[in-house]
Amino acid sequence: MLLLISGFGFYTEAQDIEVITHETFLSDTLGAEMVFEFEIVNISNVEQTVFEVRTINDLPPNWVSSLCFGQNCFPPSFDSVATTPDFNTPPLAPGDTLLSSLHVTALVNDGIANVQIQAGTFHNPNDRITIDFEATTLPVSVDGEKTLPGQYFLAQNYPNPFNPSTKIKFGLKDASVVSLKVYDILGNEVATLINEFRDAGDYEVNFNSVHLSSGIYFYKLTANGFAETRKMILEK
Repeated sequence: MLLLISGFGFYTEAQDIEVITHETFLSDTLGAEMVFEFEIVNISNVEQTVFEVRTINDLPPNWVSSLCFGQNCFPPSFDSVATTPDFNTPPLAPGDTLLSSLHVTALVNDGIANVQIQAGTFHNPNDRITIDFEATTLPVSVDGEKTLPGQYFLAQNYPNPFNPSTKIKFGLKDASVVSLKVYDILGNEVATLINEFRDAGDYEVNFNSVHLSSGIYFYKLTANGFAETRKMILEK
């Protein structure tokens, strides 16, 4: 798999297709529909039937996410879609582009949504491109300015899988002593990213894994009685 970066987005290539993503992180208010648009391009010299699978759908209560081909959006219960007659979408001819999108709607509760989509072809179903999306809401004050987080949270790292670095976002409802540490699959601590007092607010930390080997790792945030652990994958 090849990852290229340009001024217009992220280009990820597999054997048969190329995926062009634009925004992978969006923030809006309650009731908003956050739309992540991306394109799938047939870079092979034969017709391809493309599929998308929603492999992670980690949503706050009363949020929904939906997969869409162009203007055709499918029910939130559909975890997989494809360019077949069942979904009223034809296969991609060589050089054709499929306009796709992920719609995340925040209905009631503030929070963070993490959705992962894998794209591939029926010709090479195991050769997939993984895309991680994060949608979040923040409370808005009367004057329209963003206020401090209303809760503690630890977001899924991005990108994931990653090599060699990834970003980790978290939020603090109150000022507190913060610990953010990374552990290997055996529970051994391999890195301390933060161990200090921080004011209330949203933060982003860059984790560089240059000294670590490929595998599954866990990162844990503790702050003022709050604790949460998430999994990340290092692929070298």
